[in-house]
Amino acid sequence: MKPEISIIVCTYNGENLIKNCLNSILSQNYKNFEIICVDGMSSDNTQKIIKEYIKKDKRIRLIINNKRLPEGKGYGKWLGYKNAKGKIFGIIDQDNVLQREDLFSKVKEIFNKDKNIAGILGGLTHDKKDKPITRFVALTGGDLFFAYRSIDFLRHIKRFENKDSCEVLKMNINNMHLTGGNCFFYLKKDLDKIEGYSQDILVINELVKKGFNELLIMPNSTKHYAETSFFNLIKKKFKWGKTYHNSGEKFNYLPKTKKERKAFIKNLFFCLLIIPNFFYSIRLYKRTKDAIAFLFPIMAFFNTIAYSLTYLFHR
Repeated sequence: MKPEISIIVCTYNGENLIKNCLNSILSQNYKNFEIICVDGMSSDNTQKIIKEYIKKDKRIRLIINNKRLPEGKGYGKWLGYKNAKGKIFGIIDQDNVLQREDLFSKVKEIFNKDKNIAGILGGLTHDKKDKPITRFVALTGGDLFFAYRSIDFLRHIKRFENKDSCEVLKMNINNMHLTGGNCFFYLKKDLDKIEGYSQDILVINELVKKGFNELLIMPNSTKHYAETSFFNLIKKKFKWGKTYHNSGEKFNYLPKTKKERKAFIKNLFFCLLIIPNFFYSIRLYKRTKDAIAFLFPIMAFFNTIAYSLTYLFHR
């Protein structure tokens, strides 16, 4: 039977993460799906672990991504798109663990009902029982410089309208949000209209141009276990900058419109001056009662430095 949902899991040296990720996917109460693991030449036991799962479950496949990077045409997620058989195309990062067993069934139900949404984001779960770094990522989305355009961050400082038990984000081409992410679903036929999947921000831009002006966020869908410490979170940003520069990919995160440029410049000063971002921390704390929110200004400062160096290298 042809799968209804194709889940792409891009992996790289994730031997300590991939089991929990795959187990959470396989625990879904909706079973008509496939899992395409796209591995970026891992040097640890990641591929071995995936092959062990393949022996037990024929819905799982492994593809090798020789170019390593997950984003961009010809890279990990694009390879997953080219090999996907399902009507619904989902992306779940290896460092995520799904938190609800009805996620796939709800996603299918929404897409069957509403054909004019750009996609469905699995919102991060903020749980005070988690480690500080996990709680911090749940509040900020992990990309500290672009937090002002990050949905998981905005969900905690403002209120969205509700629809079908989801939060609704209205989108327009003059003020684009960073909407891809750790757990995201599209209709594959919609991706076909824009010549396939390339990179999160580019895909959403193209879909909005096609008239898709809503994004649904399904709350408490996943937890993101990307980092073990705050130091590693910042270290990753500097490492990403070097890897991205060496790949030859274009830097696609800069603002495209006048409104975006104003917001970008304002955010740049907020991040570099540190103190203005404490206003965001206060709003985060009021909504969540989690003191970890007050680390945001410092972490955003270092993230900004990492991205600035990446931009200068591209120049």
